[in-house]
Amino acid sequence: METIKPQENQNIFDISLQEYGSIEKVFDLLEDNDKFDLTEDISVYNELKIGREAFKKDIVEYYNTRNLKPATSISEEEQYLLNNFSGIDYMIIEEDFIIY
Repeated sequence: METIKPQENQNIFDISLQEYGSIEKVFDLLEDNDKFDLTEDISVYNELKIGREAFKKDIVEYYNTRNLKPATSISEEEQYLLNNFSGIDYMIIEEDFIIY
C-alpha cells in the first residue's frame, strides 16, 4: 500500500474521488485508515494509506493527467466571510442579486 498526504481543504470524499474515481469507495478508504472518520477534518500532516484498485479508472486518469486535486472543504477564512459578510447588504444587483 502507498501513502499520500492530503492537500489543503481536502476531505475524505475528495481523496476517495482523486484516488478511486468515486466517493463510493470512501468506506474502503476509511477501512484502510482506521484513525479517520467521515466527519473529521483531514490534516495536511496526516498520511493516508491507499492501494486498492480504482473504481472508475477514467476519472482517476482525468485527475492524474491534469494534475488536479479536488478540495471541497471550506477554509476558516471562507467560513468567516460567509458568516459575517453575506446577505442582501453585500449583494450586487444583476451579479449575485438577480432581478427577474
